[in-house]
Amino acid sequence: MKNYRLVIDQSTSGTKLLLFENGQLAKRYDKTHRQIFPQSGWVEHDPLEIWHNVELLLNQALEENQLQAKQVTSLSITNQRETIVAWDRITGKPLYNAIVWQCNRSLAICEELINEEKSDFVQAKTGLTIDSYFSGTKVKWLYEEVPAIAKKSGSGELAIGTIDSWLVWNLTQQHTFVTEPSNACRTLLYNIHTHTWDNELLALFGGAAADFPAIKGSSEIVGYYRGIPIQGIMADSQAALYGQGCLKSGEVKVTLGTGCSIMMQVEENDSYQDRRILTTIAQRQGTKTHYALEGIIRSCADSIRWFDEQVASMADSSTLCNQVLTEERQADVYFLPGLQGLGAPFWNNEATGAFIGLKRTTSKLDMLGAILDSIIFQVKAVIDVLELVSGHKISVIKIDGGVTRNSALVQQLANLLQKEIIVNDIEELSALGAMLLTGEVLEQPNLTGHQVVPQASEDLNDKYLQWYKLVNVVSALT
Repeated sequence: MKNYRLVIDQSTSGTKLLLFENGQLAKRYDKTHRQIFPQSGWVEHDPLEIWHNVELLLNQALEENQLQAKQVTSLSITNQRETIVAWDRITGKPLYNAIVWQCNRSLAICEELINEEKSDFVQAKTGLTIDSYFSGTKVKWLYEEVPAIAKKSGSGELAIGTIDSWLVWNLTQQHTFVTEPSNACRTLLYNIHTHTWDNELLALFGGAAADFPAIKGSSEIVGYYRGIPIQGIMADSQAALYGQGCLKSGEVKVTLGTGCSIMMQVEENDSYQDRRILTTIAQRQGTKTHYALEGIIRSCADSIRWFDEQVASMADSSTLCNQVLTEERQADVYFLPGLQGLGAPFWNNEATGAFIGLKRTTSKLDMLGAILDSIIFQVKAVIDVLELVSGHKISVIKIDGGVTRNSALVQQLANLLQKEIIVNDIEELSALGAMLLTGEVLEQPNLTGHQVVPQASEDLNDKYLQWYKLVNVVSALT
């Protein structure tokens, strides 16, 4: 008997639907959605467009493979995390566009709360820092700026949730309003120690408990889509940690995507607290919770995308990416990657991007090289803090994401970190992690990858130290 499983991977740029057969990836379907920029620094998605894309892909997969719902064992979900949606439970319609994790509209709210010295209070309960990256300040903005949302708050008619909640709501024909801890813990409203929506946090951000979803375990069956059990829901970065097999304390994965999540498994230890790094829930099954330490980088492939759009054509940029680290270029050009502010370990929402060291002879090759340098430099800045805070000496790092296709960059990362890197050849690690959460004994997939061994590179480390100083100096000026 063939065992079929479906996984929805709903990311920042689009939706993937993965069909697994006996634990192995059989088919992949993709559909992008619009990126909406109403103002500078604002980023939105259309929740209905996302749902319609998911529905379209599900219909396509079932029809093309001549599958009936009863032949599919489970439907799992992994999703972009901090993006938030508000909708009317009566009509089922969104009350506003989804506010994306990249969106900086709540900067003033963050600044106000930080000035009121709420940072330690919030971090003690959530493991997170007050930052526009997370959902809570976006939620506060919605309550304050969208009258229909404020009016419905506490009435039982309002639903506010992360993307997983929105998808489950629609998959179950608007009957089930739930989330799970790896998503809930990214909202600034969820207490990672008591595992509840926290009344003091709700009061701080202006919400009512009735507006938010019920919390289920990451591996629970939460409903059905055409009779298919919806089981195995996890935020994308945590799902990649699980998919990479990082299950023991001190094991680390790096996902190099639009942004970058660097995550260390710490199992059941929730005692870490450091302003430079986050403590988050990796997954929760039953009464057992695994935590992780995390460094968030805002601009990874997004910086390359900006270069594509504003400086070079896509074809030109793709060519340059392949040659930039192997050809001679201007060595003293630095890129400060504050296109969406700076994440860990700097945490400066007001920071902007900048090139330093430009000369009349500076080329596009030099500029793109500085952008690629900034990606690996940001990873090192986070890894250094993770080792310091956790006490774990990291020897091996597992990496995934689209940026890993640049093998020269991966070698440079290994050289800079002076650590062995394992590049996983499977792109769909988040989907794999969510599927494995179904709790059954599955045929384990073959996680093929290759090892990258570090080489000595003093010049690269010296350049990193100079970049780190520049980031701190410029960040202090903003």
